[in-house]
Amino acid sequence: MILDELEEVLRSRRTANPEESYTAQLLADPELAQRKIMEEAFEVCLELGRTTNDPALTAQEAADLIYHLMVGLVAVDVPLTDVFAVLEGRRS
Repeated sequence: MILDELEEVLRSRRTANPEESYTAQLLADPELAQRKIMEEAFEVCLELGRTTNDPALTAQEAADLIYHLMVGLVAVDVPLTDVFAVLEGRRS
Protein backbone atom coordinates (compact mmCIF):
# COMPACT_ATOMS: atom_id res chain seq x y z
CA MET A 1 0.00 0.00 0.00
CA ILE A 2 1.34 3.43 -0.93
CA LEU A 3 0.78 4.88 2.55
CA ASP A 4 2.85 2.12 4.15
CA GLU A 5 5.64 2.77 1.67
CA LEU A 6 5.44 6.51 2.30
CA GLU A 7 5.59 5.99 6.05
CA GLU A 8 8.70 3.83 5.63
CA VAL A 9 10.40 6.53 3.54
CA LEU A 10 9.44 9.24 6.04
CA ARG A 11 10.85 7.20 8.93
CA SER A 12 14.10 6.73 7.00
CA ARG A 13 14.42 10.52 6.71
CA ARG A 14 14.75 10.91 10.48
CA THR A 15 18.50 10.55 10.12
CA ALA A 16 18.82 12.55 6.91
CA ASN A 17 20.44 15.96 6.74
CA PRO A 18 17.74 18.67 6.92
CA GLU A 19 19.74 20.70 4.40
CA GLU A 20 19.40 17.88 1.87
CA SER A 21 15.88 16.62 2.56
CA TYR A 22 12.64 18.57 2.86
CA THR A 23 11.17 15.75 4.96
CA ALA A 24 14.17 15.83 7.31
CA GLN A 25 13.73 19.59 7.59
CA LEU A 26 10.10 19.12 8.64
CA LEU A 27 11.03 16.38 11.10
CA ALA A 28 13.69 18.61 12.66
CA ASP A 29 11.30 21.56 13.04
CA PRO A 30 7.95 20.52 14.57
CA GLU A 31 6.57 24.05 14.33
CA LEU A 32 7.26 24.15 10.59
CA ALA A 33 5.58 20.77 10.17
CA GLN A 34 2.53 21.97 12.12
CA ARG A 35 2.28 25.11 10.00
CA LYS A 36 2.47 23.05 6.81
CA ILE A 37 -0.28 20.71 8.02
CA MET A 38 -2.53 23.70 8.75
CA GLU A 39 -1.67 25.35 5.43
CA GLU A 40 -2.40 22.21 3.43
CA ALA A 41 -5.65 21.54 5.33
CA PHE A 42 -6.76 25.08 4.52
CA GLU A 43 -5.91 24.62 0.85
CA VAL A 44 -7.92 21.38 0.71
CA CYS A 45 -10.87 23.18 2.31
CA LEU A 46 -10.61 25.96 -0.29
CA GLU A 47 -10.67 23.43 -3.12
CA LEU A 48 -13.60 21.53 -1.62
CA GLY A 49 -15.57 24.76 -1.25
CA ARG A 50 -15.19 26.01 -4.80
CA THR A 51 -18.34 26.28 -6.88
CA THR A 52 -16.60 24.48 -9.71
CA ASN A 53 -14.23 21.85 -8.43
CA ASP A 54 -11.08 20.80 -10.28
CA PRO A 55 -10.68 17.13 -9.28
CA ALA A 56 -6.99 17.01 -10.24
CA LEU A 57 -6.13 20.08 -8.16
CA THR A 58 -8.20 18.83 -5.25
CA ALA A 59 -6.35 15.50 -5.39
CA GLN A 60 -3.00 17.31 -5.42
CA GLU A 61 -3.92 19.39 -2.39
CA ALA A 62 -5.24 16.31 -0.57
CA ALA A 63 -1.98 14.48 -1.33
CA ASP A 64 -0.01 17.40 0.11
CA LEU A 65 -2.12 17.28 3.27
CA ILE A 66 -1.70 13.52 3.67
CA TYR A 67 2.07 13.79 3.18
CA HIS A 68 2.47 16.57 5.75
CA LEU A 69 0.13 14.87 8.22
CA MET A 70 2.14 11.67 7.93
CA VAL A 71 5.36 13.60 8.56
CA GLY A 72 3.74 14.95 11.72
CA LEU A 73 2.71 11.46 12.81
CA VAL A 74 6.20 10.09 12.19
CA ALA A 75 7.68 12.99 14.15
CA VAL A 76 5.70 12.00 17.25
CA ASP A 77 6.08 8.27 16.63
CA VAL A 78 2.41 7.49 15.92
CA PRO A 79 2.30 4.65 13.40
CA LEU A 80 -0.27 4.80 10.64
CA THR A 81 -1.52 1.42 11.85
CA ASP A 82 -2.63 3.14 15.07
CA VAL A 83 -4.64 5.65 13.06
CA PHE A 84 -6.20 2.82 11.04
CA ALA A 85 -7.05 0.99 14.28
CA VAL A 86 -8.94 4.05 15.53
CA LEU A 87 -10.85 4.25 12.24
CA GLU A 88 -11.61 0.54 12.37
CA GLY A 89 -12.92 0.93 15.91
CA ARG A 90 -15.31 3.64 14.73
CA ARG A 91 -16.94 1.34 12.18
CA SER A 92 -20.20 0.15 13.56
